[in-house]
Amino acid sequence: MKLRARNIRPEVLTDPTAARPVLIRLCGLWLALTPTEAYALADQLHDAAEETHHA
Repeated sequence: MKLRARNIRPEVLTDPTAARPVLIRLCGLWLALTPTEAYALADQLHDAAEETHHA
């Protein structure tokens, strides 16, 4: 199964009281991340976008 970006409306929230305070919702699936995990994911997404943009 593939999900296309045009079909996804991501939602990003924060819950400062949670152990994993960065929340991302994609297609009904919630991901809870630590700030370090969120930064790592953002870096990976950015790197992938740059790779495809320059290809």
